[in-house]
Amino acid sequence: MSESTGLPAMTIHRLLGMNGQENLDDDSERMVEGKLLIVDEMSMVDIWLANQLFRALPNHIQVILVGDEDQLPSVGPGQVLRDILHSKVIPTVELTDIYRQKDGSSIIQMAHDIRLGQLPPDFTKNQADRSFFHCTTNQIADVVDQVVQNAKSKGFRAKDIQVLAPMYRGPAGIDVLNRNLQEIFNPNESGKRKEIQHGDVKYRVHDKVLQLVNQPEKNVFNGDIGEIVSILYAKENTEKQDQIVVQFDQNEVSYFRQEFNQLTHAYCCSIHKAQGSEFPIVIMPVVRSYYRMLRRDLLYTGVTRSQQFLILCGEEDAFRMGVERVSETTRKTTLLERLTTDDTLAAVTSLKILTAENILEIDPMIGMEDLDPYQFMA
Repeated sequence: MSESTGLPAMTIHRLLGMNGQENLDDDSERMVEGKLLIVDEMSMVDIWLANQLFRALPNHIQVILVGDEDQLPSVGPGQVLRDILHSKVIPTVELTDIYRQKDGSSIIQMAHDIRLGQLPPDFTKNQADRSFFHCTTNQIADVVDQVVQNAKSKGFRAKDIQVLAPMYRGPAGIDVLNRNLQEIFNPNESGKRKEIQHGDVKYRVHDKVLQLVNQPEKNVFNGDIGEIVSILYAKENTEKQDQIVVQFDQNEVSYFRQEFNQLTHAYCCSIHKAQGSEFPIVIMPVVRSYYRMLRRDLLYTGVTRSQQFLILCGEEDAFRMGVERVSETTRKTTLLERLTTDDTLAAVTSLKILTAENILEIDPMIGMEDLDPYQFMA
């Protein structure tokens, strides 16, 4: 958002001064100042965080919620954006012009088809901006490697190419793909590049890494992608601890060994982690072994991360199954009911914004009919 608008942007947690460790019982009073608030990727906001945000807003602020209800729902409970849209209580505008891809993009048409629960007839036919490679689960890693090698030879860098997969384990999982892609983008054949071992993972200088938890005090948040710019061994620094330094845009963050579990390689990441981001090239494998995760909203979210090129690989019937399959879990919320009750509708439709022109038209005693001064006396 900062890159697009030239204005400062931040997470909701940071706006509210939260560290991401709050529990559901947190009832702290928070206040937000301003005249206009724009919340992007609203589909990712759960009911608890939405409550914390709206409670903190002053009455005079204007709020614009931006989001796509067909993408993955929030990790936490609720379906705030969907319920708000279906309530029809607030004014809604549906955007139809696509700016992420160029006019005539087959990625756009494919995304529309997936949203409607179908694959385009030319799904396996290669287009100018997308391709499909037939392969099995055990062939995924080799096919992804070949596609990445080809893109790299054409001048694309690790930051331009994002592999997206729904599961971590298995021969087509995120962990295996990350190990392979590290050897393509950041090998250490000579042994001269600094690296450090953490569990079964080796981190090297220039590795592409992903932040896994919110760290507001360091200005880094879950889902941020950065690059390792330095590795310091314990004998090389005054703290006498192994250390990894990561560059996130203009922000440099240091991690000691006990904090290494906040990072993971980002050559391949989950579709959930990629939500809200966009990349010039997206490579997305889908095979039957991903069955547990294959759903329409997941595939739709993955496909729409691509700006220029989309490379799909795997089994056509696995894609088809995923597109036809909607979430088996219906989220049971009462927000829609609460928004569409007669009392709520009456309150919204009768809402007036106080201005210099209508100040004499609005009764200052609205809502105070049954109150008297004695009730406020100690």
